[in-house]
Amino acid sequence: MKKTMFCAAVFAALCMAGCGTGKKAVAVMDFSGEWDIVNVKGESVNAEETPYIGFDQTTNRVYGHAGCNRLMGAYHVDSVETGKMNFEQVATTRMMCPDMSLEQNVLDALNKVAGFVQTGDTVELKDADGKALMTLQKRVKPAVTLGDLAGRWVITNIGSVAVGEVEKTPELNFDLDAKRVHGNASCNTINGSFSQEEGKDNSLRFSQMISTMMACPNMETERNILDALDKVRTFDAGEEEGTVVLLDEGGFPVLTLLHAEAAPAE
Repeated sequence: MKKTMFCAAVFAALCMAGCGTGKKAVAVMDFSGEWDIVNVKGESVNAEETPYIGFDQTTNRVYGHAGCNRLMGAYHVDSVETGKMNFEQVATTRMMCPDMSLEQNVLDALNKVAGFVQTGDTVELKDADGKALMTLQKRVKPAVTLGDLAGRWVITNIGSVAVGEVEKTPELNFDLDAKRVHGNASCNTINGSFSQEEGKDNSLRFSQMISTMMACPNMETERNILDALDKVRTFDAGEEEGTVVLLDEGGFPVLTLLHAEAAPAE
């Protein structure tokens, strides 16, 4: 009996010591979704295309638009020390724009982020000294449902790269009743089916995609489109009116679609 009581006392003491010296985990802020960058280094953002950051909390990846180019990378929020975070491996596509100053400021700020403070519906990102670097505001985007995908869509971008000169304008046509999709991938006719995960209204996956076997001068675009279709897992409203973006499992855009009604006449 005494031995049992002694062991219990030692166990309790160890537990108390552990509780007294260990760090407690704190509630991690919900960064999920997309956030507009409304202020950088003390200056309000006034751009034709508002830069933004999208957070995928499942993979700790980020994506978005830095002002000219699409950005991608990773982020880490400290689960022990409140308000600590940083961005890692942030990279962009390499398109040139007339004014790159906003993008340069955005990227410079992201590389210096060491913490954050939430105020209402905005989040202020700060450097290691507590100086404000950037203000984020939760982006409100129009909801897009599967019903909105009905009809013909022109493929305008593969990832962040615009579709160039091709044999045929690539397009997808959604038949919602039959859960089928057909169109062309810039050379050959393609056909297949699509499905959604139960309970996930914005999920989308293509399967059994087949194509004709005609050869065209430039087949790289077609290969890239077919590869992108295989990666699609979700969809969302695009940044421009009349567009929808098809996303991979990490939330990164793989195809941008423009509704045929909004597409310029050929």
